[in-house]
Amino acid sequence: MLSASRWFALAGGVVALDQLTKAIVLARFLPGERLELTGFFNMVLVYNKGAAFSFLSDAAGWQTPLLIGFALVAIAVVGTLLVRSPGRRLLCAGLALILGGALGNLVDRFRFGQVVD
Repeated sequence: MLSASRWFALAGGVVALDQLTKAIVLARFLPGERLELTGFFNMVLVYNKGAAFSFLSDAAGWQTPLLIGFALVAIAVVGTLLVRSPGRRLLCAGLALILGGALGNLVDRFRFGQVVD
């Protein structure tokens, strides 16, 4: 049986890569600045105070604690699923990636009050 620790390590690696790539972009881009990588893929520095697809981004600030709360609940649920099913490799790999992304965005909300997208 596989240990859940390997999946948490994968999630930690995702957080590290997430924060590293965001630090590089923050050091080299201005907000809204665009770098065309291919004919259909651009890199743009955007700050998102809301949720997915900028939902609630124009709210008056009350959304930040709410979104932090949702993230903490999601992190707890995903972490519990990882602990309960460490041998289900495909499921756990996906959950670890989701967990890493959620943790990375939570770090952004605490550091910047918004997510670097």
